[in-house]
Amino acid sequence: MRVLVAEDDDVGRIVISKLLSRWGHEVILAEDGERAWRLFQENPARIVITDWSMPKLSGLELCELIRTHKFPHYVYIIILTSREGKESTVEALGAGADDYMNKPINSPELNARLRVGLRIIQLEEDHQQAKIHLLQSEKMASVGQLAAGVAHEINNPTGFVSSNLKTLGDYFDDLSRLLEHYKKLAGLVQEFPPPLPNSLEKTLSDIAQFESQIDLEYILGDTGELIQDCREGTERIKKIVNDLKDFAHPDEDEIKPADINQGLESTLNVVWNEIKYKAEVEKDLGDLPLVECYPHRLNQVFMNILVNAAQSIEDKGEIKIQTRAEGSHVVIKIQDNGKGISEAHLAKIYDPFFTTKEVGKGTGLGLNMAYNIITNHGGTIKAESTVRKGTTFTIRIPVNQDKNSS
Repeated sequence: MRVLVAEDDDVGRIVISKLLSRWGHEVILAEDGERAWRLFQENPARIVITDWSMPKLSGLELCELIRTHKFPHYVYIIILTSREGKESTVEALGAGADDYMNKPINSPELNARLRVGLRIIQLEEDHQQAKIHLLQSEKMASVGQLAAGVAHEINNPTGFVSSNLKTLGDYFDDLSRLLEHYKKLAGLVQEFPPPLPNSLEKTLSDIAQFESQIDLEYILGDTGELIQDCREGTERIKKIVNDLKDFAHPDEDEIKPADINQGLESTLNVVWNEIKYKAEVEKDLGDLPLVECYPHRLNQVFMNILVNAAQSIEDKGEIKIQTRAEGSHVVIKIQDNGKGISEAHLAKIYDPFFTTKEVGKGTGLGLNMAYNIITNHGGTIKAESTVRKGTTFTIRIPVNQDKNSS
C-alpha cells in the first residue's frame, strides 16, 4: 500500500518510514505540508500520515485539501500531534481526518491503526466492485430486454416470409405437375396424323421454341432449389433469433438444469459474426450430464472468452472448443492460436478494468465478470498462454450446485 508521510521532524519522519517499509508499504516522504500536497497530486497515496503542525501548510490544511478535491479512491488520513484534549481530537476529525494519534509514536499502536485503515480501504474497494457489477448487470439486463424486443420484431416478418415460402413451394409443385400434363398433351397432339390445322401446328412450334429459348427444364429445377434455399435461410434466421432471445432473456434468479453443449452452440450462433472472418471453429463436444447452473450467466462467460479469442487472432486462425465430463464436474476448454498473453499480464487478466486492447475496444470487465460468475458457481477458471502461440481457458463447473449459490 502506498503511504504518504508528511513530517517536518527529520528523526520522526525516518522512524515512521522504516516502520512502514518493514511492514511492506511503499513510502513517500515529505518534510512539510506544501511538498506533501504536491507529491500527493502527482501520485495519490491510499493512506496519509501527517503531523499537525508543519511549516507552509499544516496537517489540517493538507487534510482539508485532500477532502475538497475528488480522487478515484478513498484516502485514509491519520493525524499525528503532541496536543492533548478532546477539543483537538474533534478539530482533527472535523477537518476530515479518519484517525488521531498522539506523539511519541508507539510502533504496535501505529501498526494497529494502519490495519484499521487497510480494512476501511478494502471495504471501499469491495463497495466499488459491487457497484461496477451492479451497473454491468443493469446494463446487460437493459441490452437483454432490447435484444429480446428486436428479436421478437425480426421473428414476426421472418415468420410471414417462411410461411409464404412454404405456400409458394406448394404452388410451384402444383404448377410443375400441371406443366408436365401440358407437355404430355403437346406430345399427344403432335402424334396425330398430318396435316394438323395451321394454327395448332404454329402454336406447338412456338411453344417448343420458347421452351428451348428459356431452358424450361433448368428453370423448373433451379426454381425449386431457390425456394428451398430461401426456406433454409429463413430457418437459419429463426434459429439465430431464437438463440438471441434465449441468450438475452433476463436471467432467472434460480438454478436449473442446463445442457452446457447447447449453451455453447447457442452462444456461437450469437457471436458468429465476430468469429467467422477470423477463425475456423473446431468442436469436440462430449456427452455431458445436465448441469445445475444459471445458464444465461454461463453463456455470458462463453461469449466473453470466444470474442476475446477471435479478437486475439490477427489474420486467420483456429478456435477449438472441447467439453468433457470428469467425475462430479464438467470441463470446458476454449483454445485459440492467437497472439497470446504475456506472463506479466496473465496474472492480471481477471482484475477489473485491466485490458491489453486498444482504447475503445475493451472495458476490462469481461474476464472479471467471467471469473466471478464461475466462482459463484463453485467452479474454477484457468488461463494458460504462450505469446504468439495462443491461449487456452479451462473452466471446471460442478454438476450439482448448492441451492443457495448466487
